[in-house]
Amino acid sequence: MKNFLKYILQKSLGLHNYLYLFARVVILRLPYDKKEKDFLKFIDLIEDGNHVLDIGANIGVMSYYFSTRFPNSAIHSFEPVPENMKVLLRLKRKLRLLNIKTYPFAIGNNSGKINMIMPELNKAYLHGLSHVSEENSQDKGKKYEVEIKKLDDLKEFKDLKVSAIKIDVEEYEFNVLSGAQDLIAKNRPVIYCELWEGENREKSMNLISRLNYKVFINQGKNLIEFKNQKGYQNFFFIPIERCDNQKL
Repeated sequence: MKNFLKYILQKSLGLHNYLYLFARVVILRLPYDKKEKDFLKFIDLIEDGNHVLDIGANIGVMSYYFSTRFPNSAIHSFEPVPENMKVLLRLKRKLRLLNIKTYPFAIGNNSGKINMIMPELNKAYLHGLSHVSEENSQDKGKKYEVEIKKLDDLKEFKDLKVSAIKIDVEEYEFNVLSGAQDLIAKNRPVIYCELWEGENREKSMNLISRLNYKVFINQGKNLIEFKNQKGYQNFFFIPIERCDNQKL
């Protein structure tokens, strides 16, 4: 029923207007949504005045919160799916989010082109599940060929102080982290990362451990170190030196 209603709204409003209105609703309700308590905890770990990266910005909800919560910071929002980026740009314009800079390409561990898809279920598009797709994939949905770049290759970030990174890229997190090792090692940002159980999670955590980070989960109102507890998808990567010097 929920998916059918989504289809009707997308059909009647048009996909762009639907996504924009959806973004505005989520922005209003996010502070009261128990599912977003981890993201709100991540915000509390960030200091204003530096640079924040939103990798997998989607339709811009979290970029909005970064922008308004940290007015003295520059927010760098990466989103390769054209429909999602159009909504983000509309939010930026309508809400005057002047400290957001947008990047219409994917982030990974190489530079070139990559295939992506916004999946479709019963004629409704699932924008939040847009992901990297195999070239010959038979999955239904809107398909795109988009540009991809490594963070470590982007010259504009060489001399910036990056204090925080949010990564939500649907099972592509390891690739993002692999292509940003120099930036992470130099800046020591706090990192918020959605990781489902599987190889991508294991490889991501192994890599971040080699960079001298510890992995935490949000339990209640406190961060506790991750020891393979079940039922968690949102993780906080904290530099070891910050773990020793600051109560989390």
